[in-house]
Amino acid sequence: MTFQEKYGSWAIVTGASSGIGVEFAKQIAAKGIHVVLVARRENEMLTLAEELKSNFGIEVKVVPLDLAAEGFFSTLQQAIDGLDIGLVVNNAGINCEGHFYRGDLQRNLNMLRLNVEAPFIISYEMGKLLTEKKKGGIIFTASTSAFQATPFLSHYGATKAYILSLAESMNYEFKEYGVDVLAVCPGMTESEMTKGMKKSPLLMEAAPVVKLALDNLGKEPFVVPGFPNQFQVWLTKRVFSRKMGRDITGAIMKRTLPGVRRKKA
Repeated sequence: MTFQEKYGSWAIVTGASSGIGVEFAKQIAAKGIHVVLVARRENEMLTLAEELKSNFGIEVKVVPLDLAAEGFFSTLQQAIDGLDIGLVVNNAGINCEGHFYRGDLQRNLNMLRLNVEAPFIISYEMGKLLTEKKKGGIIFTASTSAFQATPFLSHYGATKAYILSLAESMNYEFKEYGVDVLAVCPGMTESEMTKGMKKSPLLMEAAPVVKLALDNLGKEPFVVPGFPNQFQVWLTKRVFSRKMGRDITGAIMKRTLPGVRRKKA
């Protein structure tokens, strides 16, 4: 089966106004699949929609929506009514880097809703349709921080650990229904989340991250883009104790993230 035959004529991409979400939309559109763009910022999505229609000759539906809002799925459901959705990309997310109390409680609760609750609800509801059709795919954007405790990204890393576990379990369960599930676990990737970070040779472009995910959908339960990130995960899983992995990650975050104060000697 071709990618289009396997994953239907329409795909949903959340977080489609910037970064990895924009790249997912472009690479999916290049495969001839129509795209539903979902994010809060309508103007950015309208610009992207025109680009996708012009470059790839597909249809695009723009859905301005706050996925952290109560009852968001009913709005999304109305927007996609009648569309043959075969691929769902749960990419939307936010972070709050720095010391544990740097972000206020409301921002952290919003992160929980956007990073955890929203992708679960979308996958729960859309998964019903895909398993009934016995074909389709669901992609989650997780993170390398899902593999170990991540000081100074503590809450964010915890949300991504949930996503990785969810994706791996769904991958196993949904195979018998012909539905492919995958988590892509990037490290630092060019996006709005990394704008304030210090320059690093580990910072990846979004295009290879997305390509790896799409190429491995149906083959792997999760993928880690980039050799440095793959090596880091290997060390975490095979060499370091959890404490050592946490301590090393914390030291790296101190050097990388803005707003993390170092103690004076």
